[in-house]
Amino acid sequence: MTEDLRQKQIRLTKELAQVKALTAQENNKVKKNRDMSVGLPTDTTHKARPESNGNPDVILLPSKKRKSSENIPF
Repeated sequence: MTEDLRQKQIRLTKELAQVKALTAQENNKVKKNRDMSVGLPTDTTHKARPESNGNPDVILLPSKKRKSSENIPF
């Protein structure tokens, strides 16, 4: 009787190993990914630069202002 249980256990372990091998083979296949997202963070809103009066004991430089005649070739 113990031999029957032992053989049954060996057979079940073999079947389990076969099933694991088949599922690993199926999961190993290359799948097409059509996701063209860039991957930017979800929160891309504008964050204002803190002013010097908002931080104690910190002096920030004034914000840089661009000229209106920038990138004119002549």
